[in-house]
Amino acid sequence: MSNAIPLLLAGLMSLTLAAAPPAPMAADMHKAKGVSCVDCHGPAKVKTFVPAQVCLRCHGPAEDLVKKTAAVKPENPHDSPHWGPTMECNICHRQHEKPVNWCNHCHVYGFKVP
Repeated sequence: MSNAIPLLLAGLMSLTLAAAPPAPMAADMHKAKGVSCVDCHGPAKVKTFVPAQVCLRCHGPAEDLVKKTAAVKPENPHDSPHWGPTMECNICHRQHEKPVNWCNHCHVYGFKVP
């Protein structure tokens, strides 16, 4: 009977892990919409920084993003009181990592960053 408990726990853990697949990264969502690595990174064979201008080709212009999130309180995340609308997109919207609510480094804002 003493061997049954660890086996039972191991079985339950594997079911729990199997039931919770990892959340897709933003890059996965872009890929699902037909956006290739080259579309954002260019032809480089190594990981490269993607500037906001590249993101804004599809998601911009920046002024429209500011308008789209104008009602977000306490601050519009696309019109920062520190940087205005010029902050790099990937500061918060990480493509190959979990997104980051950058404002929470100093503030307590409940922004949900996609």
